[in-house]
Formats: sequence, structure tokens, C-alpha cells
Amino acid sequence: MKMDVTYHPGQDRLRLCLRNDQQRTDWWLTRRITLRLLHALINQLQKVPLPTLNAPWLPRTNEREIAQEHAMSLEFDAIRADDPGSTAGPGPLEQLVDTATLTVSPTETRLQLAAGKNSAQLTLTRMESHALAEALALMARKGGWLASVDLPPWLGQTTPT
Repeated sequence: MKMDVTYHPGQDRLRLCLRNDQQRTDWWLTRRITLRLLHALINQLQKVPLPTLNAPWLPRTNEREIAQEHAMSLEFDAIRADDPGSTAGPGPLEQLVDTATLTVSPTETRLQLAAGKNSAQLTLTRMESHALAEALALMARKGGWLASVDLPPWLGQTTPT
């Protein structure tokens, strides 16, 4: 599955586009949902430690630096920010998210989006979780939503791809 996040000024919303070879679904995120989701994701990534690895050359879990983990996660193309998405294939299903539920473990994030009776559950790796946080922060900044919001200095600093 591919994901991208785009800010749409006419609607003052973010579009989280989820697509595979057969289907594309656009999940529209309001400012309120986006900022709550972003804060919850950041807080949980900071609180939930990475799994312990039996590799003496790697830093111990309690010595890891969240900013370093975030920067390393962005070296891969997990999620794109400001990508218009694929227009090939069937037309998109559009959903306006009214609830986002987040569960973070040392190895994954489960994100459930609900729009009325419709829902989607995503399972993201730790790397994809950081990429999603970065994309949400970048697009929220593009929409001018972060003027009075305090984010960590390591978040939302990359250039959209």
C-alpha cells in the first residue's frame, strides 16, 4: 500500500491517500483531527521504547535519541508529502475522518480511521510512523495550522518530495 499526504487550501484539509493496485481511498483530515493525531503520534513515539536488540554495537534502548530515530526513518520513501497521487485506476472513495485511534508498540503503530460507518485500519512500522508524523507536520505547516502549536524541533523540517 502506498500513502501520501497533501494539503488542499480550498477545503483547508489534508488528504491522506491510501492506494494499492486495485483501489484508492482518500481520507480527509480536518485541522482538529490532524493536530490531535500528530500530537498523539509524537507523544507515543517518544514514550514507547524501541525493542531491545541483542547487538552490543548498537546504542541501548534508553540511550536512543528520538530525533536521530526520526531522521533515520526519513531516509526511506515510506510516505510522500504533497504528492497528488495516482489518477490511474478506479475513482477514489472519499471519507471525511471523524475519529482517529492510535496504538503504538515498540515495533508498530496501529492507526484506525473512521468516517461514519466506514473505517480503515493501518499497521505502520516504526519508520512509517515517523514518516507519517513528518508528512502531517509538513502539510499542517503548509496550511498555516502550526502558528500556535509547539512541535519538537526535529519534526516537520524536511522539504516535501
